[in-house]
Amino acid sequence: MRIRTGGPADADEIVQVRTASWRAAYSGIVDEDALAELPEVAPERFVRSLARRREFAITLVAEKGPNVIGFASVGWDTRESSEEASGPGDPGEVWAIYVHPDHWGRGAGFALMREVHRWLAERDMLPVRVWELAGNDIGRRFYERYGFVADGETGALDLAGASYPLERLTLPKDRPVEELR
Repeated sequence: MRIRTGGPADADEIVQVRTASWRAAYSGIVDEDALAELPEVAPERFVRSLARRREFAITLVAEKGPNVIGFASVGWDTRESSEEASGPGDPGEVWAIYVHPDHWGRGAGFALMREVHRWLAERDMLPVRVWELAGNDIGRRFYERYGFVADGETGALDLAGASYPLERLTLPKDRPVEELR
C-alpha cells in the first residue's frame, strides 16, 4: 500500500470509496434512500477542487496496486476560520477519511490518519479535529483507537431533507504522530 497526494485522475475512485463506505457504515443511521442516491461518479466541481493546490489543505489517497482503496481530505478547521484566514497555529480538521469496506481493518485508515496528522503537524495546525456522525460506532472506534476524544461540541449534517447529529472529536495537541498503533 502506498499513500500519495490525490489528484483529478483519482476523483471517481475517491467518490466510489466514499459511497461504498457511507453505505456500509451509515446503514441504519442515514436514510436508506439517501444512501442509495449517493453518486458513483465525481461531480466536475470535485474534480476541479482536486486540481487546485492549497497551502493549508490536501487530499491523500491510499493506493493498493493500481486502485485507490481509501482517502483523507484535511485542512483548516472550517468552523473556526476560512481558507484565507487559516494558517500555522490554527486547528486542523479531518474533513473526510474513508476506506473502502473491502479493506477495513487492514491498516489503510491508520496509514492515512498518520500521514494527515503528520501533514497538519508540519504546518502547526494542531489540535486535529473531526466531526463524527452520531451512532457511527465503526468510525468512533477508529478515532478513539487513534486517540481522539469527544470535546463536547455538536453540530448537524443536513442531507436529503433530514438532519443528522454530529459530534466533534479532538486529538490532543501533544499527541505524537509516532504513538500511533
